[in-house]
Amino acid sequence: MFSSFMIAADKSGSGKTTLTTGIIRYLTRTGRTVAPFKCGPDYIDTLHLERASGRKAYNLDSVMLSRGTVCNVYAHGCDGADAAVIEGVMGVLDGVSHTDFKGSSADIAAVTNVPCVLVVDCSGSSYTAAAVVRGITELGRMRIAGVVLNNIASERHALLVRSAVETHTDCKVLGTLPKNSENLLGSRHLGIKTAMEIDESYLDACADFASANVDIDGLLSLCSAERPACVQEPAVKPDRVAYVAYDKAFQFYYNSNMEFLTSQGFDVKFFSPLAGDGIDGADFVYIGGGYPELYAKELSESRTAKIIKDYAESGGKLYAECGGLMFLSRGIHTDSGFFQMSGVFDCETRMCARRQALGYVSAELVKDCIMGNRGQSNIGHEFHYSAMEGYSGEYAYELTRITDGKKSSDGLIYKNTFAAYTHLHFLCDNPLIKNMIRS
Repeated sequence: MFSSFMIAADKSGSGKTTLTTGIIRYLTRTGRTVAPFKCGPDYIDTLHLERASGRKAYNLDSVMLSRGTVCNVYAHGCDGADAAVIEGVMGVLDGVSHTDFKGSSADIAAVTNVPCVLVVDCSGSSYTAAAVVRGITELGRMRIAGVVLNNIASERHALLVRSAVETHTDCKVLGTLPKNSENLLGSRHLGIKTAMEIDESYLDACADFASANVDIDGLLSLCSAERPACVQEPAVKPDRVAYVAYDKAFQFYYNSNMEFLTSQGFDVKFFSPLAGDGIDGADFVYIGGGYPELYAKELSESRTAKIIKDYAESGGKLYAECGGLMFLSRGIHTDSGFFQMSGVFDCETRMCARRQALGYVSAELVKDCIMGNRGQSNIGHEFHYSAMEGYSGEYAYELTRITDGKKSSDGLIYKNTFAAYTHLHFLCDNPLIKNMIRS
């Protein structure tokens, strides 16, 4: 029997990441093959789900991707699995539109035809939780397979909330989570610790926690479904080499992006700037986001910085996002001082106490370059705490934030190197990253 469901929540911080990780780990530990997914553009949670399942996790994003592509990514990820578990994003109705909730967990649930398990934060309330569940169910027009009550202070509190929810809604309460039990992970400005920073005992603790407090077998029976049909694309014989930076400093990538490179005839190889790896024979280099500021000293001493500078100077094709842009600058200002980077671009970056950008943007080219022609555009996503300093050159992008229309600039070009704070999904219908990869 195949089962599929989404763990969504009434708001951020309601415990959905811990619960999703725990359920996936429990199912995997008991012999199931689990297909993990994450709604939206988040990288960190996706890596935790990957660690918990031992299987590639895919992002389902209905803002950067068409609805048809979201369905294809979902079907591809489900291939060969006994269950599919999707972690929601933010509050269940939080997206880029207040009218149709585009980009929200509810939107992804509708696109994939998957029921939701709704996690509700019950701290400071009891019967009101029924109104929250009923309102979400009616406004989101979604299937709620069941409800998990979080931040329950006592058995009496659990009884009060359970009674109200099951009396005033059609939803069954599948579990109750004790107060303050979700804080199993440390945090940092971009979110919880990365999957590379935790050990197996944390994942097993999440599994024990989930199985002790949630009726997982009951959940599976409520969410049985037909496995989506997956169309297998014919394999492409590689005739080029793409090097992708991957280590503790650079680890924010969509698995779909790697697979897109393979579909375009690239043999994808991973290299570690922290380890001083080279990129011999590269036809394309991709340096994604991550935490370069945490490893700035090691990166400044790595021979890879000079290798990347020489590659860019030679006209090699190089694409960098966010943390990758920071590595291509002259250096990074951190609390511990200034550390030199590769110096491909004549600018510096500085870590800031406050977040500098967050949200989906339309990135329109304002000049012709390796990414395409002036006027072409892409939907992307920004999330960073660093800021660029000392750059006097032209920008390639005019950014327009999707939610409020705010304008800004992004995108640096040097020969065949392009770097920006904006993250792109390579399966998007927009042409920019495809122009660069296919040129």
